Amino acid sequence: MSSVRELHDQAARLAQLAMVARHQGELERAKDLAREAYEYESRAVELVADDKSSEPTRSILYLSAASLAYQCKEFQAAQRLIAKGLSGYPPSKIEEDLKDLYERLKFEYNLQARGVTLGDEDLQLSMEGKAVGPGMILYDEFKKAVENTLNIVNRTVERKMGREYRRGAGRPAKIDRPFVPTLVALGPGSFNITLKLGLAEGTIPLFFDATQIIDEILTGIELLDNSDEEGLRNLIRNESYRRSFVSLVRDMAPDGDKISFVRFASKRRTVSLTRQSNDIELVPELEAIEGNVEREPVAVTGLLDLAVMRGQDTIGLTAKDGKRHEIIVREGMDDLVRSYFGEWVRVTGFYDGKKIDLTDIQSSEE
Repeated sequence: MSSVRELHDQAARLAQLAMVARHQGELERAKDLAREAYEYESRAVELVADDKSSEPTRSILYLSAASLAYQCKEFQAAQRLIAKGLSGYPPSKIEEDLKDLYERLKFEYNLQARGVTLGDEDLQLSMEGKAVGPGMILYDEFKKAVENTLNIVNRTVERKMGREYRRGAGRPAKIDRPFVPTLVALGPGSFNITLKLGLAEGTIPLFFDATQIIDEILTGIELLDNSDEEGLRNLIRNESYRRSFVSLVRDMAPDGDKISFVRFASKRRTVSLTRQSNDIELVPELEAIEGNVEREPVAVTGLLDLAVMRGQDTIGLTAKDGKRHEIIVREGMDDLVRSYFGEWVRVTGFYDGKKIDLTDIQSSEE
């Protein structure tokens, strides 16, 4: 019979291989290796005596076995292993880790009760800059990053499902929301946001999965960062969807001050967004000059006090002198514009004597 040490060493080796496979995007192989590691660690814990003299080896092995069971979605087994580990005399750090794992397990149970299954795929967003500290970030930057990322995911799903561009406020219809986004615990160092896409129960069969959605988002960001306009047009052929994607990514791009570095990553690849936001054009000037109406470029700073509503294409902006401006919002820029509702903004565009045709909108410190 193999010893506890031999079984544990084999489990640790397989777990390491599973981690490498997961990082390389070999998800099925990672699952198989993790399950094999779990089986070895389960055999190891059975050989450990249930007494104080076996600590801390006993509780460490139970934590390892429970973690592997959790990775394999063997939630009942993980719960039993956690209980066994806590029933001994674990050191305070191991006890804390066992309790943390139990909390994650409860969360998974709650998701299952709601018909949501978390997959192995996730999208990580990392940021650095003056607005960022170890595990900390200014709330406005956090809110913007999360909301923009969720909007990009929703728009990508709708586009892949062949839906016409949906204009107006509100979430897409339930049938167009096959994934349930979940924020995962933040990592140390630079500020990290991890978004895991769970699959809702009863979702109709799709021709794509979370892996494909995330990979397409990363490809689009890479093309935008490389100024490959032709490649981005080929990836996102619909003009409104493409403009939405560009505007939302641009809103998260480094500004050279508050945010100096942005990185997106999945288990297979990492993409850095190095272009500064001011270098990414939303609506080319030539596109803004249409028809026979003479227009002049303008820039106005004011309070955005009327955001885009369903079926409408204008917003209201009140300047500091009280003057009211009506601004035309092109389809695809509405997601970005709504995020600035109630804030001081600087808009640029072309004025035809009545309304301003919006080409850009940014936050203003005034």
